[in-house]
Amino acid sequence: MEVVHYEKDTPWVGSFECPQCKEITYAWQSSGMSDSCPHFYCNSCSNALVREQDKDLLSKLGVSEELLKKIIPTLPDCDCGGKFEPGMNPKCPSCSFEFKHHNDPIARLRDPHVILINGAVLYRDELNDYQIEIG
Repeated sequence: MEVVHYEKDTPWVGSFECPQCKEITYAWQSSGMSDSCPHFYCNSCSNALVREQDKDLLSKLGVSEELLKKIIPTLPDCDCGGKFEPGMNPKCPSCSFEFKHHNDPIARLRDPHVILINGAVLYRDELNDYQIEIG
């Protein structure tokens, strides 16, 4: 698997403090121009999934509960043993605190900003998967 390396001062890389354990977490955020919606996070780790089949459904059905109901049964298991699910978020690598998103799962179908915590993998169905390395 390809590893994409970013320095900590690269645009689209930021840091934040975990409210639970106070560890500093580095993450890369897509610019929003990458057409990364819809995307889903694993319920166990911070890996993310973007699939062209979901993008196609989004363009046909629009943001709706119907779209989410069509996608949910097709979401795969993650390589970590968890499962990709709507409403999941990146997690603190030290204590697994889930960094909450301000929108509900239906509104997030149009969110173009994938956030990858240092070490997380972006799984894609038609393009190569890659892991983010920051530092």
